[in-house]
Amino acid sequence: MVRMKDVLKSFDELNNGHEEPSTSSPVNSRSDSGKLSGLDAIRNAIQSNLRQQKEGKSQPPPPSPQQSTLDKLKSALEPKEKPAAQFPSKREKPLSPEDEQFSNKLYMMLHRSIEKVVMDIKNKTPIDPEPLIKQIPDFCTAIEANEYLFLKAIRRKRFATWIVSHSVNVGIFAVKIGLGLKYDKGDIEKLHQLALAAFLHDVGMVKVPTRVLFKHGRLSPAEFDHIRQHPVDGYELVKHLENDYPYIADTVYQEQEREDGSGYPQGLKSAEISEYAKIIGIADIFEALVHGRAYRDGFITYHAIQKIIENKSKQFNPKMIRGLVNTVSMFPIGSLVQLSSNEIARVKSVNKLRPVRPIVEVIKDSEGRNLKAPLRINLEEEPLLYITKPISET
Repeated sequence: MVRMKDVLKSFDELNNGHEEPSTSSPVNSRSDSGKLSGLDAIRNAIQSNLRQQKEGKSQPPPPSPQQSTLDKLKSALEPKEKPAAQFPSKREKPLSPEDEQFSNKLYMMLHRSIEKVVMDIKNKTPIDPEPLIKQIPDFCTAIEANEYLFLKAIRRKRFATWIVSHSVNVGIFAVKIGLGLKYDKGDIEKLHQLALAAFLHDVGMVKVPTRVLFKHGRLSPAEFDHIRQHPVDGYELVKHLENDYPYIADTVYQEQEREDGSGYPQGLKSAEISEYAKIIGIADIFEALVHGRAYRDGFITYHAIQKIIENKSKQFNPKMIRGLVNTVSMFPIGSLVQLSSNEIARVKSVNKLRPVRPIVEVIKDSEGRNLKAPLRINLEEEPLLYITKPISET
C-alpha cells in the first residue's frame, strides 16, 4: 500500500534536488511512542501555520528536521496568495447541475473536434486548429471554475478512441498545471496556447500501428521504434501551422524530451526544451498513469501523483511537478476514501487551504455495511477524524 510518508519523503527529495534517495529518517506513522501518521502530521502542520497567521506572527519559528518535509508539502499544497476576488470562498463548492451539464457538453464537443483532426490526418487533409481554438476560452474557464472536467478526465473508462480521449484529457491536465504555474494571473493567452498545444501533442500517434499501441507486454525494439517516431511524424503533420502557431510545432516535436536528457527524438535537456513541452510531458504521463495501459490497470489520482514524485522527478522540472501538485486534488470530489474510524466516505467538497480535510459523506460503517442515509462530516471540524488512504472504486 502506498503510504503518505513515502510521498512526503519523495517530495522533500524533489525540492532539494537530490538525485539519490535521502538517508534521513522518514515521517513515521502513529505508534506507541505517540508519533504522528503522515496525514495527521500534515494536518497539524497546516493548522499550526494558519493559527500563526491569525495571531499575526510574521516570522514562524525555524522548522525542526522532522518538520522540514511537512513544511515543504504544506507549502506546495497551500496557496501563497489570497483567492482571487471572483472566487472568494476558500472551499470548492459542490458541482451544480448547470456546471455538470455545460462541462459534459464541452467535453464531448472537444472529443468531436479532435476526432475531426484524426480523420483529417487519415484522409491526408491539413489539420485545421480553428474549431479547437474557438472552444478553448470556455474550456479554460470551466477548468478554473470547478472540478467537473477533471473528474471526467480521471475516470477509468475513456469516452472515445484512445488517441481522442487521451488528447482531451491531457489538455485538461496541462491546463491544470498551467493554473498551478499562475498562467491565469499574467497572460491568459499562454493558458490558451498551452491548451491548443496539448490537444495536438500526440497527432503523430495516428501513424503508429494499432497492434503496437495496444500490445500486451514489452515492445520489441522494432515496435518501440514506431513509438519513438511519433514526435517526428507529428511535427510533419503540424509544420504548416508553424508561421501562425510556432509553439505547436515545438511542443509536438519536444513533448517526449526529458529534463535529464533521457527522452527522444533529440535527447534535449533542461533549458533546451520548451516550457509547454515540459508541462505537456508531465500531463501525458499523468494521463497514462490514471488510465493504465493494455498490460496494467490505471492508478487513482493519489497514487499517480506519488508515482510521478517518486519515480519521475529526474525526468521532469520540479516547477512543473509543483504545478501538478498545487492544482490536482489528492482526494478529488467524488472519490472514495477510508477514514481513521475505518468508515468509507465519498469526498463532497474540497477545502483548498486544508486539502486533506475535505467535507465527506460516510456511506459505509467500520464493518463495511452500507448506511441507509449518508452521514455528512466536515473533517476540518473533526480533529480526531482524518483520511487514512484513498479507495479505488471497483
